[in-house]
This record gives sequence, structure tokens and C-alpha cells, in this order.
Amino acid sequence: MRWRLLITTSVVAAFAGFGLWCAIMIGIFGSARSLARNDGVLLASILIPLIFALIAGFFAYRHTARRRKTQALITTVLVIFLTVVAYFAASACAPNRFYIPRTYELRHPS
Repeated sequence: MRWRLLITTSVVAAFAGFGLWCAIMIGIFGSARSLARNDGVLLASILIPLIFALIAGFFAYRHTARRRKTQALITTVLVIFLTVVAYFAASACAPNRFYIPRTYELRHPS
């Protein structure tokens, strides 16, 4: 296995996917709370990191000689995991921007 390729590709794709999601979210909506009010847009915004995960998996598939499918799957799963970790780290650092409230909290503000 080409671990250096898999890890580098996964980190770059997770950083790019999460960075683009953050830029669009903060640039257009200002915070995740505003984004959460639009269910369709929130679901569509999830496609940004997933597209980067698929691109990274395809890149790993094309640049390895053996066990292509396994390495592409590992890369895709690693990108998704790193993106989720990046989201939780960002929401811990800037809760005003990245906290997505539950639907009950949106309907009944306290």
C-alpha cells in the first residue's frame, strides 16, 4: 500500500472540502444556524465534502497499481472522517459560527 499517498491525499481533500464548505457557509449565510433554517441547502451543502472525498478516492485509484479498490475506499473513508473531525474542532473553537441547533431549538428559542 502507498500510505503516504493515501494520507496526503486524504488530508488535502478534507482540508479543501471543509474549507470550501466553510467559505460558502460563512460567506453566504454567516453561520451554520442560518444555514440550518434552510433544510434543502443544508443537505446540498453536505455534497461539497462528499464530492472532494470521491475525487480523492478516484485519485488514489488512478495512482496505485495494486489493491486499487481497497486504497480508494480507504482514502474516501479517511477524507470523510477527517472532515468530520475538522468540523468538530471548528465548532469547538468557534461555536457561534459552526453550531447547528436541533429543530426543537429552532422552533422554541429560550
